[in-house]
Amino acid sequence: MLILIAGITGTLGQRLANVAISRRISIRGLGRNPDALSPELSPHLEAFIKSTSYYDIPALEKAVSGVDAVINAYALVPVLDLDGHLLLLRVAERANIKISIASSWSRDWTNLKFGDFEHYNNHIAFEHQIATTRSIRPASVLTGLFADLFYTPYGPGGFDTRAEKPRMRYWGADDAGATDKWPWSTQADAAEYTIDMLLHGKGVRAGEGGFSRIRSGTTTVRELAVMYERVHGVQVDGTREGSVEELEAELARLRLLQKGRAAYIEYMWEAAAVVASKGLWENPDVTLLEQFRKPTSLEEYFEGEKNKV
Repeated sequence: MLILIAGITGTLGQRLANVAISRRISIRGLGRNPDALSPELSPHLEAFIKSTSYYDIPALEKAVSGVDAVINAYALVPVLDLDGHLLLLRVAERANIKISIASSWSRDWTNLKFGDFEHYNNHIAFEHQIATTRSIRPASVLTGLFADLFYTPYGPGGFDTRAEKPRMRYWGADDAGATDKWPWSTQADAAEYTIDMLLHGKGVRAGEGGFSRIRSGTTTVRELAVMYERVHGVQVDGTREGSVEELEAELARLRLLQKGRAAYIEYMWEAAAVVASKGLWENPDVTLLEQFRKPTSLEEYFEGEKNKV
């Protein structure tokens, strides 16, 4: 089996490639800079196709020639989520490829409406476009938030280090917002799951597409604050900002203040918190395959991160 990984030079792309090669799958890479690959990975690729941009059609056509499946591991930025994704898909269609993994590995946006969370509007638009025009049906892997984002402004609680002590915020009646569940996965688990689904998922191998929901676990703002103190020895202030109604009013104010959706990054955390307050990130329909190894626990993840330092 020969698989093309588009965006192979990214952190997830390289993880996917290493897992696939360990499963004795041949991998071809597509990217702009072969020097960004780890020296351990490069010699094991069937080929690396260099592109100048996401709209380099000759490079895309060369990349898909003769492959059995395509994995889109482009960086999760708007122009690649939609424009780059559609161009790659259309080239794969012309090459008569039936097995494809979409650029996903995100929180579960299938419960959302267009406009609920601007960062996923392009995923919704892409899914609608292929549902009405496709000859190829890509599968999507929904992972929850990547653990790498826990302690960033985009994670649960909007981690903030500008004050003397780190701060995480929540909204809701009393401390309810501190216990909202946020599904998450490590990139290592996501890579393992994705390749195992490609190998063993009957619907994926049949080219039927659809959504697979996986996760390493779920966590809350409160649990993350406790974990940070345990790992780093620094207490995190958990601040209740107000009710959910006040959060929704603040989000509306920020959307108006920014004067355009292009600045959605400025209020992305508040939008995510509104979705979390309604329980819409959580989906109990989690995919399990007997081939999966035991997922990483929150403690194992942070212990591993601590040992890297």
